[in-house]
Amino acid sequence: MKKKYALLITTLVVIILISCSKSDQVEYIDLPQVSVNLATIPYPKLSDYHFFEGEIKAQNPTSGVIPYEPASSLFSDYAHKKRFIWLPSNTHATYNGDENVFEFPVGTAIIKTFYYDHVQPSNTTKRVETRLLIRKSTGWQAYTYVWKEDQTDALLESTNNGLHIPITWIDDDGTTKNVNYAVPSQTECVTCHKINPNQTGEITIPIGPKPQNLNTTFNYTSGAENQITKWKNLGILGNDVPALASIHSTVDWKDTSKSLELRARSYIDINCAHCHRVGGHCDYTPQRFNFSNTNLSTFGVCLTPLFTVPNNPFVINGGDANHSELIYRISSTEASEMMPIIGRTLVHQEGVQLMKDWINSLPANCH
Repeated sequence: MKKKYALLITTLVVIILISCSKSDQVEYIDLPQVSVNLATIPYPKLSDYHFFEGEIKAQNPTSGVIPYEPASSLFSDYAHKKRFIWLPSNTHATYNGDENVFEFPVGTAIIKTFYYDHVQPSNTTKRVETRLLIRKSTGWQAYTYVWKEDQTDALLESTNNGLHIPITWIDDDGTTKNVNYAVPSQTECVTCHKINPNQTGEITIPIGPKPQNLNTTFNYTSGAENQITKWKNLGILGNDVPALASIHSTVDWKDTSKSLELRARSYIDINCAHCHRVGGHCDYTPQRFNFSNTNLSTFGVCLTPLFTVPNNPFVINGGDANHSELIYRISSTEASEMMPIIGRTLVHQEGVQLMKDWINSLPANCH
């Protein structure tokens, strides 16, 4: 009998030890592990990267894939967006100024999925595309993955012609809207994601992950936390990032508790500044829409447009939004007139109203 009890106890101990070992593996080993092989990307399917666990449409990030959100979002025909970033093990990004993208290490992947809720006729969520920016040793490369109709995966768009996908959805106000959603070509992606600040050659860069845009609170599954603080705690930011209070930061343009000026400048920064800045696609125009530019003249106030628009004598006509070139262009859907020149087919009515309110609040001294 004693031998039987001893055998039973030994067996239980072995089972417990095996269970602990398995528990440790689940806790400390990332399964599935992210796969970003720079020699073989782009992969044919989004799922090949293992950025997400479980059903890929749920967009539940694998351990090490971090969700993030800039203070204000670029308007993309009312599409919602989910953003994530992944850095290779034992690497981190470095600070490069408040208004410049963090300097990310080779192998970094930035993931952004565009989707709509309440899509008709089934009233479901439809993921349209997922864009990847992956940093190789030669620089950033852009890849687009278009979601299958059954939402089980997204496939690499390799034609470089772009696509148009018709979508009908019901917005939060109960209004039915339609869009012929434009998935950009590789060339169109680079148009917005390029910079040539020293006129030494164009390079591709991300747009959103800058200190000025990430100095905000994000609701992680572990709780709400400042995003820069979170990234530091995770070890993907170095100690060179300045104190949060010293970062000249944008705000959520929808947050009416903030000043009208801050909201307007934050909105125009995320929607326009990547082109209208030194080295941007529209460097040849005189206006500079980056958030750090506090010079109202070069920001466009009382500034004569490079291209004449009838009845709109200034880029921003202080106190007179209806005779401002900026309002004319962001209210247009004509390809030869609209701003931004790509990335939208609809007018962002709420954004237009915000800019009108700000312009009308300015002194009417342009003449």
